[in-house]
Amino acid sequence: MTELERFRSLFDQEVLHTFDYLQMIDESQWRGIPRDSEALYLGTRINKITIAALARHLATTESYWISRLPLVPDNGTMPMAEKDPAIEAVKTIPSFIAVYEKRHQDNRERLAALRAEDIGKPLVFAGRRYTGMGFLWSVMGHHAYHLGQIDLLMRQQDLEAPEYMEWREKERILG
Repeated sequence: MTELERFRSLFDQEVLHTFDYLQMIDESQWRGIPRDSEALYLGTRINKITIAALARHLATTESYWISRLPLVPDNGTMPMAEKDPAIEAVKTIPSFIAVYEKRHQDNRERLAALRAEDIGKPLVFAGRRYTGMGFLWSVMGHHAYHLGQIDLLMRQQDLEAPEYMEWREKERILG
């Protein structure tokens, strides 16, 4: 199994697991604002983050970065993703999940089409140097970081989130 195949295997399970999280919440939890307590102060920035905002951010950035990876020239800069009006326009959880599932399927196809030169080329993102493959692993880390925030926001709203890494795939060896 190549490194790209390992990445695709693990990233796919992580995104599918995110859909499992999102299917557990209702519309009020989707937009629920985090609450502070003495034991868990989240500061001013996190109080503006909702599950909806985090999920939209994941769907937008993953689609943007994976679609642009083959287009970035050697030693070029991967741009920061901007808000996607098509993602921002989706207002309900079921509609959002359907859109994100379609985006993820597109990402699967794009990842399968990557060439050795795409994953081996050097590039710059946020002032740091990566190979294309290193950048993809950073995309997965980015996803895990925000999934952890979604988990926390769910628990603050008295929802027991799924156990992390209890992914859908049980038969096949992952990664």
